[in-house]
Amino acid sequence: MAKKYRQGKVKRQHHVVAYLEDGLKLLSSLPAVDGVIPGIIRPKSGGSMGFTFQYLTHSGFKLIGRSSGAAQEVFVITQRPREALADLQQAGLITTVPDLPPDTP
Repeated sequence: MAKKYRQGKVKRQHHVVAYLEDGLKLLSSLPAVDGVIPGIIRPKSGGSMGFTFQYLTHSGFKLIGRSSGAAQEVFVITQRPREALADLQQAGLITTVPDLPPDTP
């Protein structure tokens, strides 16, 4: 991956939904987060806004970020997903932390 696509911990190869910019900055500032990769943007309807946990991945976890007209995948790279999710909840970026398997760091 070319360094030109990185801005701090956030990979900038794809567009980012403007409403999610501040959340991505907060996310990338967390010590437990090693990287943030914004993914596919899809149009959506509905009123929910903000970030929602989706599932654990081999390298961290996936969030969905929602604005008034779009939903974007956000992949979080971390070796400490439990800590990162707790920090996200404490910062108010996500409302609930999922029950993770006991062997999750």
